[in-house]
Amino acid sequence: MIFEYLVCQTQYSRITFANGVWQGSVPLQSGDSQAALDSCPSTWDYLATAGRDGWELVAAVNNTITASETTSELSCQLFLERSR
Repeated sequence: MIFEYLVCQTQYSRITFANGVWQGSVPLQSGDSQAALDSCPSTWDYLATAGRDGWELVAAVNNTITASETTSELSCQLFLERSR
């Protein structure tokens, strides 16, 4: 059996990246970071769609992004798998 993997990054209950690809409909470099974030799918909607496409959530890891010794952002990585 052969497996495919999908690594998703969440920020503020949105899937922002999947395998390194921006998921929003507004470009990240648009100059309006809130609009760009809001254009990303919500985590629950993304997972529902992925599940219909055969993806299964197999792991989740919390990440903390720090800058200048202070926490600037909390993120979670979701690991999905499906067989081909």
